[in-house]
Amino acid sequence: MASMTATLIGKRVNFVLSEKAHSELVGLAKETRRSMTELVRLGLGLVRIAIEAERNGNRLVVANSEGVPIKEIVLPG
Repeated sequence: MASMTATLIGKRVNFVLSEKAHSELVGLAKETRRSMTELVRLGLGLVRIAIEAERNGNRLVVANSEGVPIKEIVLPG
């Protein structure tokens, strides 16, 4: 008979967020209908992209529909 307990794939991580960061995470989860875990993974992926861009001498920017840069994502050094 198979076990009814789900097998976790990966590592469990616990960390402390400020009240503001937790509130923002909860709000984004509701707004996007994603789990908080999914949003943390998405954020990790975006940071990885920003670091790689910087390492290659590039910048990560947000552009409007005409392609005009309106924000640059700069990681604290």
